[in-house]
Parts: sequence; C-alpha cells; structure tokens
Amino acid sequence: MKKIIENVSFMLDGTMVFGDLYLEDGFVERMEFKTPRGKGHIAIPGFVDIHTHGFRGYSCDDENIENLRQLANAYAKRGVTTFCPTLSPRPLQEYIPILKAYRKAFQGNTMGARYAGVHLEGPYLSKAMHGLLDANQLQEIDLNELDTFLSEYHEDIRVMTIAPELTNAMEAIHLLHLYGVQVSIGHSKATYEQMLEAFEEGASQVTHLCNAMPGIDHHEPTMFDAVLLSQCSCEMIMDGAHIQSKMLEWLIKLLGAKRVIAISDGTINSGLAYPEGHVLDDGSYIQHHAVYKEGVLKGSCIDLLDIFRKLYDAYGLAESILMTSQNAAHIVKSYTSDIRLGHKIDLVILDSELHLLDVVINGRSVL
Repeated sequence: MKKIIENVSFMLDGTMVFGDLYLEDGFVERMEFKTPRGKGHIAIPGFVDIHTHGFRGYSCDDENIENLRQLANAYAKRGVTTFCPTLSPRPLQEYIPILKAYRKAFQGNTMGARYAGVHLEGPYLSKAMHGLLDANQLQEIDLNELDTFLSEYHEDIRVMTIAPELTNAMEAIHLLHLYGVQVSIGHSKATYEQMLEAFEEGASQVTHLCNAMPGIDHHEPTMFDAVLLSQCSCEMIMDGAHIQSKMLEWLIKLLGAKRVIAISDGTINSGLAYPEGHVLDDGSYIQHHAVYKEGVLKGSCIDLLDIFRKLYDAYGLAESILMTSQNAAHIVKSYTSDIRLGHKIDLVILDSELHLLDVVINGRSVL
C-alpha cells in the first residue's frame, strides 16, 4: 500500500527539512525535498507511552480482548502509536490472565496503537511510598517464584518497577535484567548507595521522577542525587501538577532531553476534553490536566499529544520528539520512530497550530 504525505516539515538526522514523504507498506520509500511555502504541516514520529493505566474509558487492567483492542484504537486516535499498558500491583499469578488476554488481543495484524508489552508497576514496591497504588497488593520478593514467572512471561513484560531497598531486590533486579526486562526504580525510599547498587545490577530507568520518592536533601545524598548523577532514563508526568512547571524546566535542562521520557501515567479519564473544574462520577474534579479530590492530587488526565504541544512551545521540534517518542521507543525496542529512508515509520501529522490532522500506522490512516 502506497501513501504520500505532501508538504510537511519533518526532522531528518536532527535537521528540520521540508518536502514530501512517500510510504510503501509503512516504510519510507522516497523523500522529495522542496522549498517551504506558507505554514505547511508537521510530520513527527508517533508518540510512545510506556506508563499508562488507561485511556478514554478503557482500563489497562482488563482481560476483555475486545476492550483491549478498543483501548489500542483509542490511543491511536490521539497520536499514541505504541504503548505499554501499565498494570497495578497484585500477586504474580494474578497477572497471568491479563497477560494471556494481551497476547490473544494483539496476535497477528491488529488495528490501532502497537502493543509493546506491559509495564508492571509492582508488586515489589515500598509500602511507605505506595502513593495511589493499593498497599495491600504489594508483595515480598520470592526469587524462585519470580524466576518461574519470568521463564514463561518475560517476553510479555517490557518494564517492571521495583523498590531496590526491599529484601532480595538486588537479586530480583539482576534476574529481570538477565531476562531482558527493563528495570525501573520507583515507589521507593532507597538510599543513595542502594540506588548505585541497583544501577550496577541492571536498573536503567526511574518511574515518574519526583513522585512516590523522597525529595532533594541538601544535607545528605539521597536517591535523587543518584538519579541526577547517573545516566538513567527518567519518566516524568508533565501535567504541571505532579512536577511543578519551574522544577520541570530545570530538570529537563539539567538532565538533557535525551534522558527524559514524557509519560501520561493516565487513567480511564485521559484523552478526554474535560472543561476546567469538571466533576467526575466519584466526586473528584479536573484542574489543569490533573485529577483532584478534596484538594488532594489523585492522578493525571493529560495525554502525550497535549504534552507534546506544551513541550514544542518551550523546546522546539527535535527535543519534543525525543521526549514524547524516540527515547521511549528505544526502551521498548520499537523501530518506527525515526524518519529515515528505508525505515518503517509511524507518523502523526499536525497543522501549524498543532491540531491533529492524521495518524499513520503501518502506512494507513487510523483516523
């Protein structure tokens, strides 16, 4: 199937160029460069969300195959072309029916966003830093059980969040790394030294930086110092509530865009155009892309399209693409986020005002 995307600006080897893209079955077959005329449109790699609990009424914690396929379709219609559904904590055996459902839902050619494997946010997390997760579902680490579980399901798991201060955590991190699972540190009160050891054992990512972890302490080194001094990737929720805007600004400047992964950490309320102050069924309300109840922050409802728009105004096209697409794509080993001749590419087409015009997956429009 051929598709021509005409008169667009796009990034090629770090430089913005203008022209036409010719796709053949989703691969970049040819590029024609032209002189820009007028405002034109923008073609960017599709967004990659590696930490999301739900979208537009659909939960990632679901065993219903049709619901999972509709979830993937809903993501795609907002420009998310690859996603890691993030599952809340529970005993390992209780993940199995959900993992089998995802296997069945996305076997063969399916429509919608690409399923890249799950993100297990738990169950090996600190009860002192459980945040909005159910502390009663957190588990102690049984290495034999974990090994047995991974031997069967490691290919279904892309990321696992773990607290390195738990008993047997370092052995678990090493085991996860050996099985090819990306290890992320989160929901933790780890010390500086424990963080360094976790990185040595194979951890290479931090789950929603600043949230469910201790803050900066200028009197003694903390896990935050270990993160800043390492080269690990850092998830960030960019709704302006989970990390206030000025801190987000200096963190991106300090870490550099190549280490930052924008995530939604979204729920079933994400991706919907709620008016400011909208009250949800449970009495919580929307304020600045975040969900509050009785004045307490309860979650985010932003998605990566909205985050891209915010980043684009502050950082321009190249760095915004890194933070909303390419950095996460490298983690999930997706090869559809770099516009190059002969490469397969998923695309989001925006007008000059960043309104969504088209989403192209496997060479086909999904809108």
